[in-house]
Amino acid sequence: MAVVKSNINDTVKVGRKVNVGEFTGFARYVGPIPGTEDIWVGVEWDDPNRGKHDGIHNGIRYFKTIHPNGASFVRLEKVIPNSISFITAFQSKYGQDFDNNVHQEIIALMKQSKMSSFELVGMQKIQKKQACFNKLTDVSLSHHGITDAGEPDEIQDCCPNINNLELCDNCFTDWETVSEITRQLKHLITLDLSFNTIDLPQELTPQFKECFKCLKKIILGKLNYSWHEIMSLCEAFPVLEVLEVPDNNIDRLEKPSVVIENLLYLNLENNNLSWNEINKLRFLPKLECLNVNRNGIKDIQIVPSSFPSLKFLMISDNDLLHFESLCELNKLPTLCSLRIQNNPLLKGMSVSNYTLQIIARIANLTMLNGTMITLKERQNNERDFLKDLDMIWHRQLKSAEERAEFLTKHPRYMELIAKYGSDYSEDLNTSNKIRTIKIRIVNFCKESSTEKDVIIKTLPITMTLNRLKDLGKRLFGLGNKQLEFSYLTKEKPDIEYTMDNLNQTLDYYSVEDGNTVLIKW
Repeated sequence: MAVVKSNINDTVKVGRKVNVGEFTGFARYVGPIPGTEDIWVGVEWDDPNRGKHDGIHNGIRYFKTIHPNGASFVRLEKVIPNSISFITAFQSKYGQDFDNNVHQEIIALMKQSKMSSFELVGMQKIQKKQACFNKLTDVSLSHHGITDAGEPDEIQDCCPNINNLELCDNCFTDWETVSEITRQLKHLITLDLSFNTIDLPQELTPQFKECFKCLKKIILGKLNYSWHEIMSLCEAFPVLEVLEVPDNNIDRLEKPSVVIENLLYLNLENNNLSWNEINKLRFLPKLECLNVNRNGIKDIQIVPSSFPSLKFLMISDNDLLHFESLCELNKLPTLCSLRIQNNPLLKGMSVSNYTLQIIARIANLTMLNGTMITLKERQNNERDFLKDLDMIWHRQLKSAEERAEFLTKHPRYMELIAKYGSDYSEDLNTSNKIRTIKIRIVNFCKESSTEKDVIIKTLPITMTLNRLKDLGKRLFGLGNKQLEFSYLTKEKPDIEYTMDNLNQTLDYYSVEDGNTVLIKW
């Protein structure tokens, strides 16, 4: 099915409330229809029974309505745009009759529910009770077709105590309208203007800046602003601490000016930024949280003295290919929390395996993908990582050049040696050498009779089942589950041999190279 984009007319804009005779609705499409010479408006009616379709005409999708028969096409000259002020939309959503107990009722409902205040205030149960608008602090008027701020001072007379305001996807087109709304909200802290088309102000006058003097958080998602334009606009926000600019197709940054030196949180999700561009923000002195998810980042190179206060980094859904990028993150002095799901370097790895690789490379990490890292878990992962590096260092590296390259690739190796010491024995050719076997270790759920995870490990045949139990809990995150052990051989894969004495070794049970050990729970 073909999809046609709207050709927006200057008078009737998509999303704007319109009148057609005595009937009302919202313009969802403005433009031509093949086979006709007129300009048409696709109207989604307030009364869904008036329509004929849901935005499809002759097999072509122009827009989509909620009701299957809620729309019609009307010639442009028959459509009259309807101005909707802030207060008109506000009163339409939040009702007019007031109950003196409504404020306490809202608080009680919020305590009982996980719903946000934005959702609660719109609930039908209390919608009719909110004429005492000056008690409202959190307000959402997204998708209401607002075109203007209304009569002078009517907002501050009606609802002066709004702290958090959401105005996504409306019909105002300039910052003068926005500033006239915020001018009347002396306590406004948070403002969300995402999914609007707003022309940048010609000049940031003192009067304009006064309208945003208390604003600490602004969200400008999908406004198609460049970073330079965003920085210019931020000069009007003197106490800004949180800046969210996702989905703006930003591909270039610039060294931040003093206007955002107090920034604590920056959201750059779903833009087109390389780490070289992100490095330009490294001088932000107070930045604690940085979200660069979905930017197509391929590698990370940290410049010395970067991001001195950064604690939380979100870098999921990118194109990171090499673990060297994680070693670079160890250069961030205060980094303690990392989200890094859905990157190519983790593909095909079990959670326990990539957890080991990440924790051992970043020394100060205490939270990974939302999960707390305990001290014991860190120590176990660092010791296992060190054993693997020890084997490479002593068995594979012959020259000084090879060892120098190895230390560049694994910069924490010497630090871990100093922390734990080396368990590697140089006496590899004596009769006292402990034999090792390479086995498949399977995380097996008895209830579902399924293999949850499989890891190939080389272990000493003298390892006891108690030690294997500890290893299995670390590898598979089995916690305090009661575990049972058995194994299968290559020669007789259908016969399962039980191992019930945890003090005995793998050698005692004749586990051999290539066997499969089942850890059941």
